[in-house]
Amino acid sequence: MEEGDGRMRMALRHFSRGSRFDWRLHKQPVALLTIILLISYLLGIITGQPDKPRTVNYIAEMGMFPLVIMFTILMFQHEIGGGGMEIISTYPISLRLIALRKWLNVVLLSVLASLLWMMVYLFKYGEIHTYMYPWNGAEAVFRAASMPELLIQVLPAYLLLASLTLAGIIVFRSIYGGLIAGFVLWILDTISGGSLLSSFTLYTAYLPQEASFPVNRWVLLLASVLLLAIALWLIGYRERWIGREEE
Repeated sequence: MEEGDGRMRMALRHFSRGSRFDWRLHKQPVALLTIILLISYLLGIITGQPDKPRTVNYIAEMGMFPLVIMFTILMFQHEIGGGGMEIISTYPISLRLIALRKWLNVVLLSVLASLLWMMVYLFKYGEIHTYMYPWNGAEAVFRAASMPELLIQVLPAYLLLASLTLAGIIVFRSIYGGLIAGFVLWILDTISGGSLLSSFTLYTAYLPQEASFPVNRWVLLLASVLLLAIALWLIGYRERWIGREEE
């Protein structure tokens, strides 16, 4: 029992120490581009006309989706982009716990970025008006939405993109694999106006009239969990990382 408690405490210490390292985002090359993109959204809100509010879905979905992908790249760029996994995989630590920690930090970053633009939007316009989809499957209603309501509505799509990008990184053992996986899905769904994924589109704005919003969101959630599980399972095979340099 004491041995198990000791391992748990050690794992928690590694988790906490690793999280502090993960948040040193200013040291990552992609960080500047990500910050510039987020600031451009905020400036777009601030410079909008009071009688013509910026379209909420444009920021909450089309704007935030690429940020979620870039947040995921940020979290893994040091280990994967810098070739650090060959060394880390030789340490007596859980690679799966590292990946889970980084995925959770991506979700936290995405939530914080969402809350930031929402607060700026509220400061500028006073209210956030957009189409809100009831979770009982009723028709969408254009109304004022609270920050938690809107965040919960779009969060399943964020989780899917984070999990898909993570899976791409792990499967291809490359940052570019994650970039391609995440951005290809986002771009194809965007330029097709949601018709490619149809009832399972990332966008609530593109959801077909006959589609069920709750089913759409639950499918996205289940897909994100499945992709995360695959990524966590695969990253645990240390020989994939140790043998990479020899290849």
